[in-house]
Amino acid sequence: MISEVLMVIAGILVYIPQMFLYIYHSILASKCKATIRDSSCNLQANTAENISFILPVRREPLEYIEEAAKFVHKLGIPGYELIIVSDDPPEEKDDLFRLVSRLRDMGVNAWIIWRSVPRGYRTGALNDGLLLSIGDYVYVIDVDSRPEKGFFERAVGVLKKGNDVVAVVGRWEPLNQNTCVSQALAYALRFMTRILYKSRSNRGLFTYPLGTGTLYKAVILKSVLNGWDEERIQDDVELGARIIKSGYRVFYLDDQAILVENPDTYKGFRIQQARWAYGALDAAIARFKHILSSKTPLRVKVDAILYPTQYVLHSLIFLGTILLAILAFLRVREPQLLTILFTTWLLSLALYSLTMHYCGGEGLSKRWIIVQAGRLAALTNAISPYIAYNTLKALLRIRVEYKRTPKGRYQWLGGGLRPPLELILGLVLLCAGVMGLFSGWGTSWIWLLASSIGYLYIVYRFPRDVFYS
Repeated sequence: MISEVLMVIAGILVYIPQMFLYIYHSILASKCKATIRDSSCNLQANTAENISFILPVRREPLEYIEEAAKFVHKLGIPGYELIIVSDDPPEEKDDLFRLVSRLRDMGVNAWIIWRSVPRGYRTGALNDGLLLSIGDYVYVIDVDSRPEKGFFERAVGVLKKGNDVVAVVGRWEPLNQNTCVSQALAYALRFMTRILYKSRSNRGLFTYPLGTGTLYKAVILKSVLNGWDEERIQDDVELGARIIKSGYRVFYLDDQAILVENPDTYKGFRIQQARWAYGALDAAIARFKHILSSKTPLRVKVDAILYPTQYVLHSLIFLGTILLAILAFLRVREPQLLTILFTTWLLSLALYSLTMHYCGGEGLSKRWIIVQAGRLAALTNAISPYIAYNTLKALLRIRVEYKRTPKGRYQWLGGGLRPPLELILGLVLLCAGVMGLFSGWGTSWIWLLASSIGYLYIVYRFPRDVFYS
């Protein structure tokens, strides 16, 4: 009896969270192609001027920093300044100072702050840059992001006309698609931007700022919000919760793109998503009361909590999969309910697939979409243990160090040997799926085998990232 109850629990953990996300995103998607209308803001372009660009760097390739600085200069924004805040080790400081000196000789209005003690890591760097900035507007730029100039012109117009608007977010678009990882993530980015930003904005839900791609009113960011919380590593989610509490809002500007670089390697993707999983939930827990006590409708509050806690659902799916595998080895009988759940999940997956094609598949061939969707499913499946581990640390309020996503040549550097968790889980789930099949399971063995294929594909395709840190 207990074993059958555990089977039901495993099935609920595996299928219910996914069905919820599929259905919820599909509902939001009905607005993904609607034109954004906001009568409170004048969307006419204004002259973009007096913008302080803050560029936090730590072990970034020098060529990336130079290219980002030149890009900012070429935007031609009157009165701009670029504040580079470095948390690099002392042995790299001189190279950075020489680079900034060379950039200034070329006419780039760049300044550098080198922090011998990296207090607060990224958020601490942002606060130090904010403290010394003199612009009317503040924009956090990463070395690998390229905002369109039109974004600043339109965003300044919104901030000047919208008294209750503290920030404007642009539409994220992929900058690179040069590896199979970045191609799959580019497809996912197109879809998720339309769901999590455009569709939610069209429904009057709260828009969270983005780490890069957000223009702020400097006076409100400094005097009302007091900058970023240095106790949190996910600065956009944490700041967004305080914005919603303060009564201000963030405007989403869909017709101007912010080009951002996706990870080119599985290792980079794994590091990025693990950090986001911890950071989003950590910020949601820390600022939960801010969201609940805000003067927004209940549906807005619920959505504002769901947005940063989606990784919890991902962790539950992983937990259910592991429990299902254990029960397979114990040869527990599969209840009929799991077949019903599996069938319902398949229907929700079909709906979600159509939604992805509707919102992110324009101009793409069906074959390309199928290939990228398959890669994306394998990548998402393979990072499940890392998502679950970091989610648990956030729930237990364990502090972690900010770990940057490796870029440029750093993402191709190999480290020491690491336990091949993806290989171990792939083989365990493969054996569990076969065991379930021969135990007479109706459908759950299919889930276990499909999960194992995702892990084993990653091992086959990216062995260096699996076996080396």
